[in-house]
Amino acid sequence: MPSPTVKATIQSTFLALCSALVATFLTPKNPPIFALVIFALLATPPNFLWQQYLERKLPGYNIEKHESPGGIKDGTPVGGGLSVTRKLNVLNTLMKVVIDQTLGSVVNVALHLAGVRALQGVPLGQCLQVVKEQTWPLMIAGYKLWPLVSLLNFTVVPVEQRTVVGSLVGLGWGVFLALNAAR
Repeated sequence: MPSPTVKATIQSTFLALCSALVATFLTPKNPPIFALVIFALLATPPNFLWQQYLERKLPGYNIEKHESPGGIKDGTPVGGGLSVTRKLNVLNTLMKVVIDQTLGSVVNVALHLAGVRALQGVPLGQCLQVVKEQTWPLMIAGYKLWPLVSLLNFTVVPVEQRTVVGSLVGLGWGVFLALNAAR
């Protein structure tokens, strides 16, 4: 059975392929399918590890264990037990959203802009120029979607699935970007 990182990478790469294919049907400009797929293959493992790191450093839930005492019910001994409750750690969750939506997203956007172009053979200087010109407009557009995705990811999605959920939302995001670029 593949490791969680490998599983997330396969799923995210497949979703990147789907996004690129959908975009080809919705816009006259053909997206660089090969570069997008290879970039997803390369970028998913570090993103998966980033999510793991954030969860380790800022656990989203406090786990409380409670022992219930044993007793006698209807003359029969009843054993005690251990119950576990999970309580959302609001401060940690908000900190993760802020860190992910600032440091994490700037790095991801810049690497995506440069990486996809570099995989197409675009010279480094041109890749860096695209990063300089397009990072902030893309970040601003992304803030209309990604903070909510991040908040939901950190509160209801298991850490092993966060990269895949991000890629699934990214499928729609990628199609939006392709259509927006085609205008």
